[in-house]
Amino acid sequence: MLRTDSDPPAFDGGSVVPVATYLLIVAALSGLTLVTSGASGSPVVGVGWGLFLAALALGAFAVEGVSPRSVLPPARSLAPAAVAVAAFWLLYNVVAYGLALGGVPGFEPAPSRVVAHPLPYLAAFVSALLFTAIPEELAFRAYLQSKFTALAGGGRRRATAVGVSLAAVLFALFHLPHWFLASGHGVGPALATRLFGLTLAGLAYGLAYALTRNLWLVALFHATMNQPPFLVAVHVPAEMHLLVGAVEYAAIASTAFVAVRVSDTVGPTSTRGGRASTDD
Repeated sequence: MLRTDSDPPAFDGGSVVPVATYLLIVAALSGLTLVTSGASGSPVVGVGWGLFLAALALGAFAVEGVSPRSVLPPARSLAPAAVAVAAFWLLYNVVAYGLALGGVPGFEPAPSRVVAHPLPYLAAFVSALLFTAIPEELAFRAYLQSKFTALAGGGRRRATAVGVSLAAVLFALFHLPHWFLASGHGVGPALATRLFGLTLAGLAYGLAYALTRNLWLVALFHATMNQPPFLVAVHVPAEMHLLVGAVEYAAIASTAFVAVRVSDTVGPTSTRGGRASTDD
C-alpha cells in the first residue's frame, strides 16, 4: 500500500545531531559550490554530492541509533507511489493541454521536449531521482522532519506541523549557497520569491511524507518537479512562477491525501477471519 506501516524512528540523541548535520550540509555545499563554480553542472559533481548527502543522512541516523532499514520503505510501496505520481502528471497534462487550446500564455499545443527527445529526458529524470531527490528527501524529510517531529512531542498533529514546517524552511535555506555563490544573485524581491516558493515545495513534500512515510512517493514528486514530464510545450512567464508553483504544490499535497484514502479503501483491510490484513 501507499502508506507504510513503519513506526516513526525512535531517536537516541537530542537537538545537537540534527543541527550539526544541517550545518555540515550547508558548509559542504557552500565549499563545493566555491571550488567547482565553473563546473557546478558537471554530472560527476552532481553524483558525488548526491552520494555525500545520502551518506551524511544515513550517518546521522546511525548516530541517533536508528537502523537505515527502518527508514527506507518496502519495495512493494514503490508501485503505488509511482501510480499516484503518474496520476498527478496525467491530470496536469490534461489541464495544460486545455490551457494550451484556450490560448493561455505559457502553454502551447505543440509536443514538448520530453516527447521530442524521450531518451535524454529519461536520463535526466533518473539522474534527478537518484542523485538529487532521494538524497535530499532522505536528509530533509526522512531524517530532519522526523527528528524535529520527535523533538516537538512525537505523533501529535502539532508536533507533525512543527516538524514539517521546520524541515521546509531549512530546505529552502539550503538552496542559498547556489543562489549567492553559483548564480551570483543578490538580496532582493527575487530572493524572497525564490525562498517562498522553495518553502512551499518543502511543505508539500513534508505533508506527503507525513501522510505516508513513503520516501519513494516524495522522491518521485521531487524528481518530476525538477524534470517535469510535460507532453505539451509549457513556458510559464516569470511573473507567474510563484502562483503556478503554489497551485502545483497544493495539488501535490492534495494528491497524496486522496491517494492515501484510496489506497486505504481498496487495500487488503478485510477483518474476516480475525486479524486484519495490513501488508503495507
